[in-house]
Amino acid sequence: MVAVGLALCFGVLGLLNLAHGGFLVLAAFTFQAIHEFWPAGMLPSFFLVPLIFAGLGWLTFRCFLQSSLKRSSDALLIPALLITLGLAFILEEGTLTLWDHPMAGLVSQFATIRLGEIYLPGNRLVVLILMLVISAALQLWLSRTDSGRRLRALSQEPTGATLVGISQTRVTGVAFAMATALAAMAGLFYVTLFTVSPHLGLPLTLKALFIVVISGSGSLTRPLAGGLALGTLETMLATPFGAHWANLLSVGLLLAFLCWRPQGLFIARANTRNK
Repeated sequence: MVAVGLALCFGVLGLLNLAHGGFLVLAAFTFQAIHEFWPAGMLPSFFLVPLIFAGLGWLTFRCFLQSSLKRSSDALLIPALLITLGLAFILEEGTLTLWDHPMAGLVSQFATIRLGEIYLPGNRLVVLILMLVISAALQLWLSRTDSGRRLRALSQEPTGATLVGISQTRVTGVAFAMATALAAMAGLFYVTLFTVSPHLGLPLTLKALFIVVISGSGSLTRPLAGGLALGTLETMLATPFGAHWANLLSVGLLLAFLCWRPQGLFIARANTRNK
């Protein structure tokens, strides 16, 4: 889910947001605070928190990134990188300042399902189903709605899209707001499965960036598959090596893959079909 949100900005529009994980962490802490104050409000919070962060993402874009869109795509990367890196540190320190406890986490609200010798935690099953539904809805929005088609047109041919009246500023702002909402939703999922610390944002962003680059730009379904594959790989490595070494080994394998195929996993197949 983190990679899908990052792919919406970086993989489709070329706008790199290093503060993506910071929004995730802030949403996770916010969700826990709402749950502590209003225990019965978990379901409304699943809709309220992403909406709030969508507005926060739109304000972030208008205040910090909109002026950078006047540059060329090559000249945009470095300013966006520096601005969002600064935002990532601000979000991290802000989370540490606003909350006196260094970790956030929620107890599972769902029972474990037993299928023979297989035990399936209910909260993980719910998160998986919701993640697939959200990703499918996002893909339908991109392919079936006018706003989604405008976004695709801007990513494929920016000059032509601008000439036919598509506003680059408006479409990019909407995409950035939606990506921030997806980061917030991923934070809600994450805090129900694991513990979240304020320092988690940047490592998660970098891992999601690896997934987006390896999966190939211009797609939202590929990062979803790449994220699921990475999670499966980390789980398999955690059994013989432990959770800490599994994380290090998985990142090392991602780096090795990028050195071997810097163009991504699916580019060769696409070129072969075009030929």
